[in-house]
Amino acid sequence: MISIGAEGIAVAMEPSRGGKITSLLDRSTGREWLEASAGPLEGPVDKGALFDEGDMCGWDEMMPTIEACRYPGTDIELADHGELWRTAWSVTTSDAASVTTLARDEVLGYSFERTLRVIGSTLRLDYRVVNEADVERALLWAAHPLFAQRPGTRVILDANEFDMGASQPGGPADPVGSWPVDGVCLGDLAPGQSQKRFARLKVAWASVSLIDDDGRYLTMRWDRHDAPFVGIWLDNCSLSRHPVVALEPTNCHDDALDVAIARGDLDEPWVIAPRGDRQWSLEVEVGVSPASG
Repeated sequence: MISIGAEGIAVAMEPSRGGKITSLLDRSTGREWLEASAGPLEGPVDKGALFDEGDMCGWDEMMPTIEACRYPGTDIELADHGELWRTAWSVTTSDAASVTTLARDEVLGYSFERTLRVIGSTLRLDYRVVNEADVERALLWAAHPLFAQRPGTRVILDANEFDMGASQPGGPADPVGSWPVDGVCLGDLAPGQSQKRFARLKVAWASVSLIDDDGRYLTMRWDRHDAPFVGIWLDNCSLSRHPVVALEPTNCHDDALDVAIARGDLDEPWVIAPRGDRQWSLEVEVGVSPASG
């Protein structure tokens, strides 16, 4: 286990468990934002494991797909939720406030580097993927944090910045509505229900937030040129042990790489030439709104 921190935030991650971020603690309020594990996370999962069969907790990275599929034009089978979450990562550098880890996908032949850095009450994540294969590779990426919900926690999107896409993976790409101005509460779903939606970003620098009833908040920010969509997974104990919300910045409007490629959703920069690379980043800020004290 690797732990890093600053005055406002403490972060823990487990390199051997697919680089899973296991804790994101707001030190000023004591709010733990990530869903906790049910037990020890020791080593990588079995190669044949399905993501939903594992411990639904923490923050994983999804690549090169989320839904299992076949890589277009080949007979290469891509595993459920990709390869990164089931692979042991190596630590390349670390200090009290940052850690850089590296993983390799032997199926498609690329390396995936991520640096976590804490500054005040912000966690910055810097990414780099390098295509080590002799052919170009199209890659779907999605951050996959499972955030623990409290009664009344709301998911807030700016209605002026987002058009809603299909409510289910594989659905039509045309907008189908707007996110409510006052947000969505997971408690609005009946116990045992879940729902996923995709939002298409319209501005260059976008954000999505979770806000508790007492004003504690978590906000994710990123450049839409890196990730033009955000997937929003609401799970009221359908697959998870406790109510969780996944806010998933992503470069695709679908969970399946083959569907995204066929539909033309994948931006050209994510089709990486042999020996080429792609770099991107996002930030997560935690705190409490002034009005809430």
